[in-house]
Amino acid sequence: MARQLSKQSQSPAEPIPHILVVDDDELACQELKGVYNHYNYQVTVAHCAEDALPALVQLDIDLAVIDIRLPGMSGVELVKHIRMNYPDVPVIVITGQGDLKTAIEVLKLGASDYFAKPFALSAIQESTQLVLQKAQVFTDIRHLRRSLKEFYNFGGMLSKTPAMHELFETIRMVSDTDMTVLVEGETGTGKELVARTIHYYSSRRMKPFIAINCAGFVESLLESELFGYEKGAFTGADQARPGKIELAHGGTLFLDEIESISLNMQSKLLRVLEDRLVQRLGSSRSINVDMRVIAASNLKLEHLTAQKKMREDFYYRINVISVELIPLRERLGDIPLLVQDFLHRHPLAIQKGITGISKQTLDRLMSYSWPGNIRELQNVLEKMIVLERSQIIREARLPKQRADNGWETETRAENTPLFKWIKDQEKQYLIRKLSMCGGRIDLTARSCHVGVRTLARKMRSHGLDKRQFESAAAKPASLLLPPNH
Repeated sequence: MARQLSKQSQSPAEPIPHILVVDDDELACQELKGVYNHYNYQVTVAHCAEDALPALVQLDIDLAVIDIRLPGMSGVELVKHIRMNYPDVPVIVITGQGDLKTAIEVLKLGASDYFAKPFALSAIQESTQLVLQKAQVFTDIRHLRRSLKEFYNFGGMLSKTPAMHELFETIRMVSDTDMTVLVEGETGTGKELVARTIHYYSSRRMKPFIAINCAGFVESLLESELFGYEKGAFTGADQARPGKIELAHGGTLFLDEIESISLNMQSKLLRVLEDRLVQRLGSSRSINVDMRVIAASNLKLEHLTAQKKMREDFYYRINVISVELIPLRERLGDIPLLVQDFLHRHPLAIQKGITGISKQTLDRLMSYSWPGNIRELQNVLEKMIVLERSQIIREARLPKQRADNGWETETRAENTPLFKWIKDQEKQYLIRKLSMCGGRIDLTARSCHVGVRTLARKMRSHGLDKRQFESAAAKPASLLLPPNH
């Protein structure tokens, strides 16, 4: 079998696909191993199905190339085993010349391709490349899981979106300083997670992380929660109690939904932030506090300042370093990674043997706008796991699309001029397509059935940059949760 192939260029940062070759013919194994090594693939060889089974368990296999005629357990049985237990691992089957009926059977089982002996190595390599490209999302998941095993968590900042990687770098840089940080982002984007991550990577990690949701208290109760009180300071204060500020001494104070506090409370907090002194209610004694402050908001505080709903001096005091989280609808390409990781981690999914999600269901998840962001995705997946009866999630149970004020999207659309509604729909469509294609203009244009120039013009009109959506495979994915979080 002649080999007239040019070596595939492969970035050193890209994960190397791992191929399992299962064939009792030593010569065929060596030829396949040779051509795959030539293309920089990692290869494991097994001469029977029984030897292939532990390899599938212990190794991160990205593709299995299986001869149907094997001693002991047949190749057909091995294909069935892989499709049942490793549904995201594609299979290429090798058959004898007279095994067309068997080849059709394994294709029905879910094999990606088949070749009859004797086969051309160039044809096998071309098929391998196409199959791996189609399964790229799942290959990425396996390699990410391999490199990040100790830190991998659905609630963590797992992403292959370049803009998210820039965010990770910002968080790393500010973590080991004592600067006050303002985290802004929509509900469900993980603001408290970011705050905890900053604390974990700071020199204060061994000290307390004290969190308080400022929107959860009326003003009088918020003041006593933050500042603490002495015995007898008010009715019901039957013993002295330190406040959150005092408890955060040496560590980090996280003020969530800071946009909800009154101007009066802003003034009192400003004094603490400037002087690093706190005075309990009912006390005349000031206590020194050494703490790092991280604030979070669902709203843009700059707008509240312009509306006189927030003091400028308070805003500038808490907005020393600003971190703005990206909503899920602007990084839809991360959904396959988040979904697969959630299934890999969720106790009920493990118990029920749910290992994957159908392409149609995944497409539906990627076409939804996710107003509740990661938190909403997690809730939707949890419901799917509870209701699913097979090993693959095949039905997407999505909420109705809603506007921010809780009305149906259609209701809001009734008051929107047609040209604006059409433009908004086009932008969201392009965002989804660019996310799914990793920012590649040629693939996106083909997917949208338009020319490259037309797509580029429309992207400019909507202010979209392909770099927002490019695959971050050239960069190691970052995960910000501490291993024992």
